[in-house]
Formats: sequence, structure tokens, C-alpha cells
Amino acid sequence: MAKNFIVLLYVAAVWAFTFIFVKIEENAAISPIIIMAGRAFIAFICLLIVSIATRKDLIGHFKYIWMFLVFAILGITLLWLGIAFGQEYVSAGLASVMVTAVPAVTYVILVFILRTERFSLIGLAGLIIGLIGISFVIGLDNIFKGGAELKGVVMISGGFILFAANGILVGKYAKNIDPVVTTTYFLGLGSLILIALSLIYEGPFQVPWTKETFLSELVLGVVCTASGYFGYYYLIHKAGAYFSSFIFLFMPVFGLLGSHLVLNEKVATSQISGVVLVLIGIYLINKEKFQKA
Repeated sequence: MAKNFIVLLYVAAVWAFTFIFVKIEENAAISPIIIMAGRAFIAFICLLIVSIATRKDLIGHFKYIWMFLVFAILGITLLWLGIAFGQEYVSAGLASVMVTAVPAVTYVILVFILRTERFSLIGLAGLIIGLIGISFVIGLDNIFKGGAELKGVVMISGGFILFAANGILVGKYAKNIDPVVTTTYFLGLGSLILIALSLIYEGPFQVPWTKETFLSELVLGVVCTASGYFGYYYLIHKAGAYFSSFIFLFMPVFGLLGSHLVLNEKVATSQISGVVLVLIGIYLINKEKFQKA
């Protein structure tokens, strides 16, 4: 259990810093699809090397290619595009808080749609408190006025809603598949889709790369993506979708702190209060799971 918790904290930290590195590159005029295509390709090469070095049976799992393709579209392509385009309108800190949609959506799907988890009033109260907290983080003015910031929030939240559904599907249909194999296929297929989109809609060969943006892309691909996704699917494989969703309990903390220290983004008191409410809501949603842990 201790090993799983350490992996959980690691993934939460590197995924939170994803938003920071994306913001650095977008501030340097690197387009969203190119950022995500490069990230996916670098991460795929890393995982492919690991798979070959550890003699994973990639060829034997090719029979699941269509399942992996669905997971790659939901858990990588659409999620990453939502993040990249959404972060053009919101700060890195705010974007990191939106990951809290994952535990909430996971709860709704498992309890009300699939009915594989037991309904409880405490869980419902946690869901409501969490939504109130998210509204505080976004800002009531932004919600009611429907400005650009709300547009960015909707894009990012939409991506994470699909990601939550993907986590449940992976936990159900790919539970017995080695997480290294799973992650390698996801990133490989995701990179192909994103590279194709970048060639169609953007000019990847005319990118104004600098030493700073290249380093950001490298860290984004190797650390935040390759190691982060492997850790995530390792947790799903070992501890299930519910425990893995606890990652999103810690990401807002790492994200707000990191964006303040690295990007000098201001954090309002209302946002801190909102994050506290979100964390309380997530705890209540998963109270029984925490107690068992």
C-alpha cells in the first residue's frame, strides 16, 4: 500500500507540472497541437525502449489494437487537446484544479450509471461540495459572464470528463494487461493521431523553438508523460480506478504551488477556499475507500 501511495504522489506532482510546461511553451508561441504531438512522440519513444529492454510482448497484444485506439482517443488525444487549447484562456494553476472533475465524474459513472459502487448521502454531499468549490476556483463572475476563462475551463473539464470515463474502461477491460504494454500502445497511437493533426492544421517545421521551449518539451515528454502515464496505469492495474483517482486530490495543491513559484501566477483567497472545498468533497466521495486504505 505504501508503494502505491508513493507512486500516486509522484504522478500527481509530475502531472501538475504538465500545466506549467505547457504554459511556458504557449507563452513562447508554440501552438497547442504541436506541443501535444511532440510530447506524445517523445513519451512513446521512452516507453518503447523500456518495453523492448524488458522484453514486453508488444506483438502479442496487437490483437487489442482497436481497444487501445479507443483508449488513446479518450485518454490522450481529446484530453490533451482540451488541456492545450483550454490553457490559452486560463492560468496553469486554474487548469490544474480542473482535474478534480475526474473523481467527481468517476463517482457519477460508477454509482449512477454503471451502479458498481454503492450510493451514499455522504458521497452525494461530497459531489455537491466539490462542485461548489470548483465554482469558487473559477470565479462566480467568470461563470455568470461566460467570458474567455470559462471557455477554457469548459475545454479542460471536457477533456478530464472523457479521461475519467477512460480510466474506468481501462480498469475494466485492460486490467490484466501489463501497464508498460498498455501505456506504450496508448502513447504510440495517440502520437500518430496528434502528429497527423499537427501536419494538417499547423506547421510543425516552422516552430520557433528555443532552448527553454525544447527543454520544456523534453521534460513534458519524458518525465510528465512517459513516467506519469506509466505510474497511472500501474496504479489502475494494482489498485483500481478509484484509488488511482486520488491522484487528482493532490494535483491542485502541486499545481497552484508550482504555478506560483515558477510562473509567478497570483492565487486569490477565494481560489484557495475553493480548493479546500474541492478536497473536502473528494474526501467525502471516497470516504469509504480512504477508510479501507
